[in-house]
Amino acid sequence: MKIIDLSGNWSYQTDYDDIGIQKEYYKDTFELGGFMLPGSACENGIGKKREYYDKLTKEAVRAPREKYEYAAPLWLQREIEIPKEFEGKTIRLFLERVNIASELWIDGEKTGRQIIELSAPHIYNLTDKLTPGKHMFTLRIDNRNLLNLDTMASGYSVDTQGYWNGIVGRVELQAENIFHMESIQVYPDEKGINVKITETSDVFSPFGHKNGAIEMCVTAPDGKRLDTKRFDISLYNSKQVDYVRYDIDDIKYWSEFTPVLYTLDVRYICDGVQDEKSVKFGMRIIKSKDKLLLLNGRQIALRGTIDCAIYPLTGYPPTDLEIWRRNFLIVKGYGLNHVRFHAWCPPEAAFTAADELGLYLSVEMPMWLNRDVCALELGEDSIHRSYFMQEAITISKTYGNHPSFMMFSNGNENMGDFDLLNDITTCVKAYDNRRLYTLTSNFDHPVMPCEDYLCAYEAGGTPVRIQNIQEEAAKSTCLDYSMAVKNIPVPMISFEVGQYCVYPDVRIIEKYTGNMLPVNFHSIKEEMMKKGVYHKLADYIMASGDLAVKLYKEDMEAALRTKNFGGFELLSLCDYTGQSTATIGILDVFFDSKGLIEPAAFRQFCNSVVPLLKAKRIYRTDETFEPEFDLYDFGEKKIQNPEYDIKIYNKEELFYQCKTKDPKICVELNTIIKSTQLRVTVDVQGYQNQWRVFVFAPCEECEEVCYIRTPEALKKILETGGRGIVTKECFDNPMDGSFIPVFWSPVHFPSQKPCGAIIDDTHPIFKDFPTEKYPDYQWKTLLDHSKNMEISLLGRDFKPMVEIVPNFMDNTPSSPLFELQAGSAKLLFCGFDLERDDIASRQLKQCICQYVSSNLFMPETKVHNLYDAVKVKK
Repeated sequence: MKIIDLSGNWSYQTDYDDIGIQKEYYKDTFELGGFMLPGSACENGIGKKREYYDKLTKEAVRAPREKYEYAAPLWLQREIEIPKEFEGKTIRLFLERVNIASELWIDGEKTGRQIIELSAPHIYNLTDKLTPGKHMFTLRIDNRNLLNLDTMASGYSVDTQGYWNGIVGRVELQAENIFHMESIQVYPDEKGINVKITETSDVFSPFGHKNGAIEMCVTAPDGKRLDTKRFDISLYNSKQVDYVRYDIDDIKYWSEFTPVLYTLDVRYICDGVQDEKSVKFGMRIIKSKDKLLLLNGRQIALRGTIDCAIYPLTGYPPTDLEIWRRNFLIVKGYGLNHVRFHAWCPPEAAFTAADELGLYLSVEMPMWLNRDVCALELGEDSIHRSYFMQEAITISKTYGNHPSFMMFSNGNENMGDFDLLNDITTCVKAYDNRRLYTLTSNFDHPVMPCEDYLCAYEAGGTPVRIQNIQEEAAKSTCLDYSMAVKNIPVPMISFEVGQYCVYPDVRIIEKYTGNMLPVNFHSIKEEMMKKGVYHKLADYIMASGDLAVKLYKEDMEAALRTKNFGGFELLSLCDYTGQSTATIGILDVFFDSKGLIEPAAFRQFCNSVVPLLKAKRIYRTDETFEPEFDLYDFGEKKIQNPEYDIKIYNKEELFYQCKTKDPKICVELNTIIKSTQLRVTVDVQGYQNQWRVFVFAPCEECEEVCYIRTPEALKKILETGGRGIVTKECFDNPMDGSFIPVFWSPVHFPSQKPCGAIIDDTHPIFKDFPTEKYPDYQWKTLLDHSKNMEISLLGRDFKPMVEIVPNFMDNTPSSPLFELQAGSAKLLFCGFDLERDDIASRQLKQCICQYVSSNLFMPETKVHNLYDAVKVKK
């Protein structure tokens, strides 16, 4: 194949009013030069310049925006010289990725039809349309919503890659012999490969058959060339399909552990002309059988994350292999083996990188249509049927040889015409059986005969992520989804696990050096400064992030504990900066760490092998710790009869240890005399995991303390002096507390919930209440039933015993536990419900009483007028 690289400088003409066809722009010579391809209109400084918002609003925080926004037809033009050697050849114009439609004129004449395609290259057949010499190529690129996709699908949404206009990736003219192979598709099985070859020729008559041949040779992953095989064929058409067979001995299978690739070299011979092409492929066989995912005959489980097409430097998907290698190496470094492309299909480079590194990919079309979030549902526009049916086949044909392309879903959270989804899935599965299929990602529904798996957050009415069963998850580490596995006839994958809001690190603004303007982060930063909390940013990030990590661990381990579970897909390892700024990742949107947890620590609970523990979280010293152990084992070689190396630490002191193959132990806790946090570690052949367990010892009885529950009582102690506990009944317009943070975004799903807490764990009030700087499950009931008082008037350096991390739309500093001195009155303000009867609440009540009645109760912060300093009822 001969190639002319068309990247570089093109002339352009804007067409904001869509008059270009009427005015026959394609006959003009454009005066404006300097449009660089590959690239977008924004990248070339074309469009309406975007400015920062002047206040925090829903629209301001929706997503970063292109610095220059252009949503209209855009005309590109370039004179191209066709060499003599292209004469008599098959010629194609290849545009790797276009958003959304393209049309082509050559020398003022329309060439072919408009191409509307979001997931694969735009390819124009220019055979017999070009002569040697100079020709004027004019392209019209239209990025408007021509398919009625609404605004949610990651493949076409302002929340993700945006509505960029342009051409990215390879831009080239290709020429090859009339006799050539247009497509080679490789279908592996347990004994070798079937190969589907689409050949072209000059046979146009039913009476003009020609003889030809196909020669094939396979190179094994170790470089050994296998036998060459020849197949004689009869050419009966200008484009035809032949199927041939190539058996392979001593097969080396492709997987996450052995991402080995074969090379198929094919030579097509006819009329003295030869066409040679090579295809990389992996020997990979994926099946759904008996509710299990089987890869090469062995059960696997997915540990995945979501890719939503958010690339903050360009605003469009990368076609650079190195970018995908970097991102996928990071994904694997966190113990994951799977990436789901959320309502979009990535470019070729993503599949190539995943092939090399051993990642299992699930791909979708740009389809997210339901009336819960969109103006229409799937199928309401007739174009949905024609476009998506063809799109599914195009995706399969374009990327189908990649072993990493293991699963296909039509799209995300679709409602409406399920007959259409069933038709698409049935057809594309019949066309290409190399992967597994499901109708749509998310939403519980009866499994159709064409479906190989179900990906949803509920299955048969049973939850398969802990979002709506947090109370049950808080009690112990025993939760699993076995009921869902029992009720569903296909493998079950937990959909978009997590979505715990981490406070946005607005310092990320400095990283936006490319096409995107971080208007959302700028608005949040301005609001933080206005509210006087910007100096708390680092603490807010770490506190909210610590909680998110703990909750992600619980979500993932629930999936890992479930026998024969298909796996989980996180939302997400990295942030989603759209849909009102959903900073729910352990990494930021640049795939950089936020400093919340190191990959090695994350792999303790997210890896191919993970020790697991089933036990309560909170104990009294008169109870017995009786945990059960298990091993999630999907490693390269299964561990037979595992031995558990168990250590229990009381602070830094070793409290208990044993090595056992019995998955149960019994540990008496009555030797513990002081309330404490135990750290339980379990190691199996170098795979280690750990958990916190809280043990409460009886508190000494404290003296009677004064509880101030009414405004009158508060007024009295301010007049007479003394010490007392001001309860939540005196708080004026307090904010509700919550252990579980905001889901996704406090704007997209409106919420007043906070995002964690910061605890002064060295304060003497916690002498007998085990805690670290950030809360764990011993705080859940306390925080869930708390009331928080605003503390912004107490000064930027005021340090409460417990400070609540606000969500970014609120940014109001508050606390359920702090102390002040007003005149001669020493007051401890407590928004916790001290009348609850759970172990942790009783313990904290005793700790508070002991502290207030002790000589240690000496509030550092003194106020002249309490009513001017805090919001209490008068």
